[in-house]
Amino acid sequence: MNNINTTLNFSDLIKEAIEPDEVDVTSIRMNDTLNPLIWESEDKIKPEIRKALLLNAKRFIEFSGIEKLTFKDIVLTGSLANYNYNENSDLDVHTLLDFNQISENKNFVDDYLKLKKDLWTKNMSIQIKGFDVETYFQDIAEKHMSTGVYSLMNDSWVRKPLKQIINIDTINIKAKSSDLMNSIDGLIKNITSSSFLNKYKFLKDKIKKLRQSGLELGGEFSTENLVFKILRNTGYLRKMVDAKKEYLKNELSLSETKT
Repeated sequence: MNNINTTLNFSDLIKEAIEPDEVDVTSIRMNDTLNPLIWESEDKIKPEIRKALLLNAKRFIEFSGIEKLTFKDIVLTGSLANYNYNENSDLDVHTLLDFNQISENKNFVDDYLKLKKDLWTKNMSIQIKGFDVETYFQDIAEKHMSTGVYSLMNDSWVRKPLKQIINIDTINIKAKSSDLMNSIDGLIKNITSSSFLNKYKFLKDKIKKLRQSGLELGGEFSTENLVFKILRNTGYLRKMVDAKKEYLKNELSLSETKT
């Protein structure tokens, strides 16, 4: 690939190697109460928030063309259904259903519903009380790792979060985060390489497996999951996605300078 004409100037996004001490971990904290913008009390979500989130889920279901299926529940989960929220938190709304209603080919269903989610997110930038609304479809067979799950359909807790003192290994979190940040920056520096896509997939799978193992072994406050959240909150995951889009756009385009 020659003459990449980037919409984003990736060189401006890449600094010198990031040292562990430069990683900001201040977003990892436990608050004394649930977010008062979202919650009426420790037991009830605000009625207007519940109504807005259910409407978001309804429109997302209609957009995905599966409104005739049976849905088990629509839940709010993640940090805004817990005490570890911060200014970068999302309202994670999961619609639970049996994927077998669509097809027994789980890979096909996963790909189809993820594509619908990506298209929805790209075209619908929705915020409630300043927080992005992230809508997902979740198979009822999938194990849910979050310690806070609130049923929007039933207006009650499925799993109520507990206030707890967490021991955060900040040294290890900073080390793992800086290592992955530097790997992502290294990937972007080589965006013109023919091996870019293979390296992108390898790094993406590495981050995914890291987070999954952390959730399974240590839960949402595991070092690995907190590293993932730092990569997301600092924009590094978005940088990866944007770099892949830029690579594919230029690979599939033909300019006057290409032969």
